[in-house]
Amino acid sequence: MKLPLRLNSLLKMINRPYEHIWDCCCDHGYLGQVVLMDRLSTVVHFLDVVEDIADKVEQKVAKMEIDSSCWEVHCKDLHELVLPPSANVQLLIIAGVGGDLIADMVSAVLRNNPDKKIDFLLCPVRKVHKVRVKMEQLGLGLIDELIVKDAGLFYEVMYLSTESEEMIHSVGGKMWDLTQAEHCEYLHQNIKHYERMSSQPNGYAQDVLASYLALKSVE
Repeated sequence: MKLPLRLNSLLKMINRPYEHIWDCCCDHGYLGQVVLMDRLSTVVHFLDVVEDIADKVEQKVAKMEIDSSCWEVHCKDLHELVLPPSANVQLLIIAGVGGDLIADMVSAVLRNNPDKKIDFLLCPVRKVHKVRVKMEQLGLGLIDELIVKDAGLFYEVMYLSTESEEMIHSVGGKMWDLTQAEHCEYLHQNIKHYERMSSQPNGYAQDVLASYLALKSVE
């Protein structure tokens, strides 16, 4: 199955096999299906709060003729998810939704599973800076991060963990390679965005702008 560049980048970020991988807000379930085919997890979980979506994903996966013990489909709100007991780290993938919602979802998962070891693979479509700040506040650490340009749009992929102590930088750290034209384009795009917002009285945009300008100074 050929994945869009953004989803394929998520897949390539997974650096080891897991006992449980959760394709959250799974939409068509494409990412989870490839995870299942590639045997990256003992059990792949497809989760979506919309019953019609969950039913269609279940029909698709059943046609793959893979042992039913290797996958499960859940029609459930991620905010209410309690992970199965396991001494191993479980991976939750959340992509294609807004930053505010991702922040709420991750907060809820951590609150409902305080003793679990969890990795998160996140790709918000908006408000990436706010997601980064919130993830740091929640005590997560960085495993890896990546800038992806897909169909003319830029995305940040964040691979985070309850088990990592590496700092999550508010504007990104190791993902930047300013010898690459696309990375420079993305940086300038962010600078222009926060310049436009800098007239807001609360000072938030000015602080973020300063952080992006500091990156530009090392181009």
